[in-house]
Amino acid sequence: MLDLRSKFPDYYQYYGRNITKKLSLSNVRILNDSYSNFSLDKKILNISSKINTEQLLDSSLFRKIIIEVGFGNGEYLIESALSNPNILFVGSEVYVNGVAKVLKQILEHDIKNIRLCGMNFIHLLNTLNQNSIDELKIINPDPWHKKRHFKRRLVNLENIIKISRIVKNKYSSYITTDSENYFNHINEIFSSNSKIIHENKNKILSKNDTLYGVSRYQRKAIKNGKKIYQITF
Repeated sequence: MLDLRSKFPDYYQYYGRNITKKLSLSNVRILNDSYSNFSLDKKILNISSKINTEQLLDSSLFRKIIIEVGFGNGEYLIESALSNPNILFVGSEVYVNGVAKVLKQILEHDIKNIRLCGMNFIHLLNTLNQNSIDELKIINPDPWHKKRHFKRRLVNLENIIKISRIVKNKYSSYITTDSENYFNHINEIFSSNSKIIHENKNKILSKNDTLYGVSRYQRKAIKNGKKIYQITF
């Protein structure tokens, strides 16, 4: 992975964090030795118009495909994969430290149903066929609070259109956020573009909801008294 990042920087470019602290020697070793065994990156770099999603993901043995975008330290991704061995989970994350942590868990538990993408999610999104994914989840993406940074937000009209194209059914894509501003911004995108994207559904999550408190970042927000909003489309 580290080699690919240096050779193809445009594919790994991202405005937020990539590496928050110096990688340990063990993390460097696991990325160099094991990442390619679970990664989609090289396939995406060598993509051709003839390859389809099933070939890209090697998903023929699984009954469903679920993508998690921005899995952070990977606790929800790992838990989901262990609990559902017949479902293929695709984890997309630019945070290299988190990718290394997930790789360690994959090897420790001998997990067969996870594929990883360390690139900017847009490159994975652009390779997937129409109606090829069962569910997609974006868990608390970076809200980029300053107005001049809104253009950096992952959830925008272009990406909503692309996500709607790749998922098989309506209301199979989920976004959570603890930012009321981001929540309102996403709702505005839907309401202002109702002619080209279908309507969304909203809720404030509670303890009984599946995506409530699934990441360390979410739990920190909850501890600080913030609400967790969910947008479904």
